[in-house]
Amino acid sequence: MRYGLILLLFHLLCTCVRAQDTPREVLLRLFDGMRSGDSTGMAALFHPRASLNSLGEDGGLQQGSIESWLTALNQTAPGTLDEQLHYTEIRTDGGLATAWTPYTFVLNGEVHHCGTNAFQLMQTTRGTWQLLNIADTRRTTGCTLPDTTSVEQELRDLADGWHAAAARADATTYFGMLSDSAVYIGTDPAEHWTKAEFEAFARPYFAAGEAWDFTARERHVFYDPYATTAYWDELLDTWMGPCRGTGIAERNAAGEWKIVHYTLSVAVPNERMEGYRALIGKE
Repeated sequence: MRYGLILLLFHLLCTCVRAQDTPREVLLRLFDGMRSGDSTGMAALFHPRASLNSLGEDGGLQQGSIESWLTALNQTAPGTLDEQLHYTEIRTDGGLATAWTPYTFVLNGEVHHCGTNAFQLMQTTRGTWQLLNIADTRRTTGCTLPDTTSVEQELRDLADGWHAAAARADATTYFGMLSDSAVYIGTDPAEHWTKAEFEAFARPYFAAGEAWDFTARERHVFYDPYATTAYWDELLDTWMGPCRGTGIAERNAAGEWKIVHYTLSVAVPNERMEGYRALIGKE
């Protein structure tokens, strides 16, 4: 009997440690506990000196109590509180981690407010992670529920939408999908443009309603574990013949994907390389 109890306690201890192996797992436990209305064991997620702060729409700072928050949470019916994350970005250096999580807070099934959580976590001497500080912003306007579209599909939609905007000569949408610091590299060796330079070059074509029509027949998409930076390569059907394109995109502060770099090159088949070299005077 005693042996069985020891095994059970050992199992529970190992489960608790495993559940705090990474900063992401700590956050998952935090939000799962909120949704379930059960704060049992959640105190272990927090460092004894952890702080809780909230920045309101008026710029005022409100300081909260972790203990009071956990007590109130335990008195809340399951399903009452649901903090839905748009995405999670985590950065770590040694025993310090910072997480950035834009969220929408749902109360009793209705959108209540939204904002961004900024978490700081530290790794203990036992190797587990604990929350050191939570700060958030809160607003009641412009709140939307997280998009359930997969990250890969978001990026495919971004690339397809960008090319489609050019095909219909929609300059506002096309250049709006580029970040302000974007770089576009065209097929000509001289075409290394900033966004402003590229827009100046392309403006006459868009104004005449005769911008280019590129269609992807093949695309490969890649993104980092936190879905904040992505790139893709694609094989395009164009008026020039087959081309290769490579795009890089980043999420901005609003969580939107913006294209920060794009390179376009003409795809010359190997068996036609000699003719191409002759064409450009490289025989």
